[in-house]
Amino acid sequence: MGCWRGCDVSESLDGKVVKPKLHERFQELVDRVFPDDDGESGFAEACEAGTDLGTISGRNLIIEYEDSKGQLTQRVISCRQMTNQGGTAYLKAFCHHRSAIRTFRLDRILDLFDPITGETLSPVQAFFAQFATDLETASGLTWGLSVGRKADLIALINALVFLARCDKEYHPKEREALERAITAFWLRLELDGDPDCEAILSHADRLSPDSELFWTAVQRISEDERLEQIFRRSMQELIVADGVIKPEEHHYSIEIESYLTDCR
Repeated sequence: MGCWRGCDVSESLDGKVVKPKLHERFQELVDRVFPDDDGESGFAEACEAGTDLGTISGRNLIIEYEDSKGQLTQRVISCRQMTNQGGTAYLKAFCHHRSAIRTFRLDRILDLFDPITGETLSPVQAFFAQFATDLETASGLTWGLSVGRKADLIALINALVFLARCDKEYHPKEREALERAITAFWLRLELDGDPDCEAILSHADRLSPDSELFWTAVQRISEDERLEQIFRRSMQELIVADGVIKPEEHHYSIEIESYLTDCR
């Protein structure tokens, strides 16, 4: 099971990006525009790397960044993935000041902040170590899951959060629907223990997946029949949760059903 139609699936939806909600201390950043900095070693290779879902995918951050010329900027970004080129770690992310995907060297990120609370998340290296792709121990954001099941949960969360935010609103009832989806994930997949719903929901609150991450998540979901069933049911619950079906939600639900049907 599973298929991938890439641009054919989301051609009409490409570029859909939801701006994250910011703490009042960062409101002045909303309209700032910064120049590009594309001259660093390994930058082009990191930019060309394909997008894979990881725990950091969709995560919103405020970063203080020093470019190769020593210029300091503070930026609002939505993370895509971490990559490594020639021994240098990079963060691929959507930069809301350039309205485009940009790649940042991790060793040039001087500080970072939670956009919701305004709190610093430093030390920088320790923060990003939680999201390392080879992290398989309980010391990271695994929520007690195996590597594979954690990736499944990340896909489910990103897909549902995108649907919840695609109309530029994130209603409390939609958050409750997401909580039910997490519970269903544990029950239907017969996972050990109980889910740490508050920790997972707190992570979800800080996500703003774009259309590419969304369709990457849906692709992974389509490859597991039980996961697809959880997603289909949760999607319908989430769309009607606030009592209003917005045009964006209706549009995406049709696209998703068409895609998942074609994957069978």
